[in-house]
Amino acid sequence: MQRPTREELIALAKVDPEAVADLVLMLWDRVGKLEKLETRLAELERNSRSSSKPPSTDKANFTNRPKPKSLRKKTGRKPGGQDGHPGSTLEKVAHPDHIEHHDFAPGQACCDCGCALPEATAIGPSDYEIRQVHDFPPIRIEVTEHRARKCACPGCGKKHLAPFPEGIDAPAQYGPNVQATALYLGSYQFIPYQRLSEAFAELFDCPLSQGTLANLVKKGGEKAALAMVPIREALVQSPVLHADETGCTLHGKRHWLHVLCTDRLTCYHIDAKRGCEAMERMGLLPLYKNLLIHDCLGAYFTFTDCRHGLCNAHHQRELTYLFEQLDQDWAGEMIELFLEAKDLAERELAREEGSRRVIGEGRINKILGRYFDIIRRGYDVNPEPPPKPKGQKGRVARGKSLNLLDRLGKHWEKILGYFHYPGLYPYDNNQAERDVRPMKVREKISGTFRSEEHAKSFCDTRGIISTARKQKRPILETLRCLLAAPAALGRSLAQGS
Repeated sequence: MQRPTREELIALAKVDPEAVADLVLMLWDRVGKLEKLETRLAELERNSRSSSKPPSTDKANFTNRPKPKSLRKKTGRKPGGQDGHPGSTLEKVAHPDHIEHHDFAPGQACCDCGCALPEATAIGPSDYEIRQVHDFPPIRIEVTEHRARKCACPGCGKKHLAPFPEGIDAPAQYGPNVQATALYLGSYQFIPYQRLSEAFAELFDCPLSQGTLANLVKKGGEKAALAMVPIREALVQSPVLHADETGCTLHGKRHWLHVLCTDRLTCYHIDAKRGCEAMERMGLLPLYKNLLIHDCLGAYFTFTDCRHGLCNAHHQRELTYLFEQLDQDWAGEMIELFLEAKDLAERELAREEGSRRVIGEGRINKILGRYFDIIRRGYDVNPEPPPKPKGQKGRVARGKSLNLLDRLGKHWEKILGYFHYPGLYPYDNNQAERDVRPMKVREKISGTFRSEEHAKSFCDTRGIISTARKQKRPILETLRCLLAAPAALGRSLAQGS
């Protein structure tokens, strides 16, 4: 079928207007189907750079795999270490553990004149060139035997046993270093039990069964639960709290890992639910009364005793999708406005403490005026869909553009809080996203959880490890302290000391 000319259509309309009407209606139906197809194709083009989808969902094809692109602005600095960055070169030590002397072979002569080299007499350190080799000694497990004396009372004959040190309870048991290493490699480095068992046998000549390793992790989780008590109390008192959640698998079923954190503290919770029921069972948000930063999940707004701030990194990704995939210019202008306001807030924070001032009212009004003007233009290119025919059930699908515009208009104070109150409202929720990411890494490396007890142990232990990392504490030493005195460690981490 060839495309008709304009003259042919005019002539057909004069002769057979019914045919033209049928043609127009057919083409209209076709346009409607094509619009749905275009929307579907645009949805398939969404990836981790233009939406909240994780990078693991990006398809390995030429159309959907995103090119790496950061939302941050370029600083102009060259890659690598910057001026003033402390180096980490391997340095010589003043007191080596072993010293080996190397001398010339007997009778060795000078390679130039052939004269015999002198024999060593009294020589000092300046007569040597020193090179040091840093290496591990052969690693093997050591066994310490504890012997408690037994005796009988000379008066009545009752048998007595001298007390063993605290923690020495079984005829044969593993010590705190073995337990801490098992927690370190399992809960921090995410090594699965089978490979962890092989690693202990190969590295330490200490074969541990997978069941023994699971018991060590369970005992560590019980002590981590005690250490988390003061950390949870400190989180409730934090001025700013970040919240997020991600999917995980327990018993082969979909569950959710919830995280509440600051830049110094972390708490995890696994639940079968994602919404307010799980958050209430976690037990922190019902008590929290300060500023909560999240990604606008509706369940967070059920907690009305606290103030709310929204993650603008999420908004940037959604706006990037509308701008790049749907060619909506207002979205690109909104991204520029966000970054300009962020730059103004950061420059305000960078001022000297004595000269710092709040951003002027005129500048705030100017930014707000542009903000709402962009939203109005967004509504102009995204009109409300027509109502559903009478009798048809369900709500009218409004699309991602309208939903985002509604959120930008309704929650503008929560979105622009970082600009109104520099230093109080964070720009994004990246802190929670960073803390939740290890769960996805763990699932890829170690698989899913098989018991609720194991999942809870992992969450508590991981909370201790994450908190220690943020405070730049050595992880292995932290785990040793956890096994020895969990309550004291928890108080120390909660205080950040």
